[in-house]
Amino acid sequence: MSNKLVALVITNLAGSGAEKVVLNLFDMFNDRGIDAYIFLLEDEINYDISYTQRNKIISLSKNRKYYKLISTLGDKLLSNTLRQELIKIEKTLSKKFDLILSNLPAADRVCQYLDNQRNIYYCIHTSYLQEIQDFKKNGKLKRALKKEKLYKSIYRNKKLVSVSNGIIDDINKLEVNYESIETIYNPFNFELIIKKGEDNLNIDRDNDYIICASAYRNVKRHDILLKAYKKSNIKEKLLLLCKPFDGLINLIKELELDDKVEILGFQKNPYPFIKNAKLLVLSSEREGLPTVLIESLILGIPVVSTNCISGPSEILTGSLSKYLAEVNNVDDLASKIYQAMNEDVIIDEKELEKFSEDNIIKKYLNLIKE
Repeated sequence: MSNKLVALVITNLAGSGAEKVVLNLFDMFNDRGIDAYIFLLEDEINYDISYTQRNKIISLSKNRKYYKLISTLGDKLLSNTLRQELIKIEKTLSKKFDLILSNLPAADRVCQYLDNQRNIYYCIHTSYLQEIQDFKKNGKLKRALKKEKLYKSIYRNKKLVSVSNGIIDDINKLEVNYESIETIYNPFNFELIIKKGEDNLNIDRDNDYIICASAYRNVKRHDILLKAYKKSNIKEKLLLLCKPFDGLINLIKELELDDKVEILGFQKNPYPFIKNAKLLVLSSEREGLPTVLIESLILGIPVVSTNCISGPSEILTGSLSKYLAEVNNVDDLASKIYQAMNEDVIIDEKELEKFSEDNIIKKYLNLIKE
């Protein structure tokens, strides 16, 4: 497979779940002798990137805000820059890109203007249907209709990859006229995650704690998490691996949790924090395939999650399914947290094998036209 060439296109590497997935794919391909490059719409990287990796990460602009201002024209200009960069690499290596994987709507808007003959797949990382429904629920009908029109336009007659089966259901409900769609779970390097989990914590930690590693965004529902945590009345502290935004700090004060909740900020290596926790909690309204749940289970740490669209129910299967809580239900999430903290949770390693790199890479290689 050393003659294969793969491109991964994404907005940036600022620190979200989809961006981490792209880095994992990047490493997975290159570690197996498949030439992979990452193309960023803008030059923003918050992950630790080795020198070797950095040489294969190409930024199409310093800052995308100027392109966003001119909307469709900006997408076309970035697409032209991307095309030039692809051709430059192809000439240098004397081979064509066999597969282009576009990730997130901003990148998808750009990639749709590439040459039709290129083998492009659009990776859907989250529930667009849920996003649209949330806009409608919050009285933002115009924005909801705009988003629906955008997704139907971008993905019409396109080849799609979904990171969970639940997302396929949502795409179908949106009545997107795609060419094809299939689920390929995000890949996980079990050995590397376990190894990174053994690193020393960079904080003094003598007491037991539970953890939430979600970025602070509305859809992650930290308000539900904090209320449920307080109601569970467990003695362990709650650590939050996100930036200390004013809204979050104020909510912690309002709930009188100042002495029990700590905000540690974004962590480039979150695994030691997860590995030393008693429990990881996810309180999202929607996800795609929440990687942190799988990573926690790989590290042997139990999880409690909202049963949101989509992903958690495909991860917490068998006996673990009882730790799925109703979305936006403080009482149910509190109950599940208390239950998990007072039971011996058995994690079946065989249930995690479907997320291993060896299984996932076979599916991606099947996308390459011979």
